[in-house]
Amino acid sequence: MVSLINDILVVVFAVIGVIFFLGGTIGLLRCPDLYSRLHPATKCDTMGACSIALALSLDAGWDIAVIKLILVIFLLLLTSAPSGHSIGRSAFVSGIKPAGRPGV
Repeated sequence: MVSLINDILVVVFAVIGVIFFLGGTIGLLRCPDLYSRLHPATKCDTMGACSIALALSLDAGWDIAVIKLILVIFLLLLTSAPSGHSIGRSAFVSGIKPAGRPGV
């Protein structure tokens, strides 16, 4: 019974991760400029990678791989938002203009 619940949780977290990756990919394709693409690039992919890493750690059981996956999740959460901010800041300082609304 515990194995069945564990397998269900692995599938649920993997599907959540795939949905976030799919949403981030669609956001990258649909957003018009660099500034609006930063949100799906950082937020959605962070949640997708963390969900899939959590599914992998649940599937691995008690192993050294779980510690490595938890470290990956921690570092991903720690670095994703600052990297997105620094990309946006460097684009702003470089003079890249946001896309205007059409017809305005």
